[in-house]
Amino acid sequence: MLIQLLKAALPLFIIIFAGTFGYYLIEGWPLFDSLYMTVISLTTVGYGETHPLSPAGKIFTIVLILTGIGSVAYIIGNISLQFIHPFFEFVMKEKKMESALKKMNNHFIICGFGRIGRDVTFNLIKAGKSVVVIDRQAFQKGDLDTNHVPVLVGDASHEEILIRAGIDRAQGLVSAVTSEAENVFITLTARGVNPNLFIIARFEEPATKQKLLRAGADKVINPYQIGSDKISHIILKPTISKILDFAQKRGQFQIDIEELELKEKSRLIGKTIRNCGIRDQHNIIIIAIEKSEGEIITNPGPDYVFQEYDRLVMIANSAELKSVFQAYK
Repeated sequence: MLIQLLKAALPLFIIIFAGTFGYYLIEGWPLFDSLYMTVISLTTVGYGETHPLSPAGKIFTIVLILTGIGSVAYIIGNISLQFIHPFFEFVMKEKKMESALKKMNNHFIICGFGRIGRDVTFNLIKAGKSVVVIDRQAFQKGDLDTNHVPVLVGDASHEEILIRAGIDRAQGLVSAVTSEAENVFITLTARGVNPNLFIIARFEEPATKQKLLRAGADKVINPYQIGSDKISHIILKPTISKILDFAQKRGQFQIDIEELELKEKSRLIGKTIRNCGIRDQHNIIIIAIEKSEGEIITNPGPDYVFQEYDRLVMIANSAELKSVFQAYK
């Protein structure tokens, strides 16, 4: 910004220098008197002449006033804009963000943009989900701006900031701040504002887990426990770990694990796994089903009858899963 200010002010310095040097050469005045005469002429304050002017000096003054006043006004306006522009830019960005927030629906709210919050945010963005980030402190938005992700600076445990984030229209909320107490308060506030919201909360201390569940969290996650379990799994069951890693690296190995919710008009409703053709026609393996009331059936048998709002967990080639979504969703 300093460089821009200097660039904007440079023409003004040139005009003042030209006027000062002109009076110095034409009238032979001291430099300070020449500078003073230049300034009062350009600003039209009307204090009178410093010394009597010769005809040449009067002509020079006329030229200086006619050419300088408009230029000075334009230059000063430019300099002012350098100060005002960031403010207007900030206001316009805020208005644009508020407009985007009001249009968001079925999105996810990420509370805390630390290491975990950052990873969750960009994983959701890659999956094509809309995201709003809330953090206590301002930070360099970087890729968030590139992906048009609204960022709210404030305390996510305050109801008003959650309302600004569109919690009443959100699909889910992830509370990933580092403070255990804050995660509890965020969960409690979010559940109070939106009873139907899906909430995932982070915890580290075992005692916090039950507090979060009582506060209304649907799922509670200990990232350190997940990390240690993963390491143990790699050591004890290396082949299974490889297969699961293949499923997570979409596109690289063409293996994927997906879930499909059977809506009201799905062609699968009322059919059995044996007769629906999902295995024969699409080479899909159903490894689990979550029923609408929350019951989970693992490795369902061939005579299981699909019901409305069942959620199927399937594993197969990515292209085959895509064809199932198109056919049965």
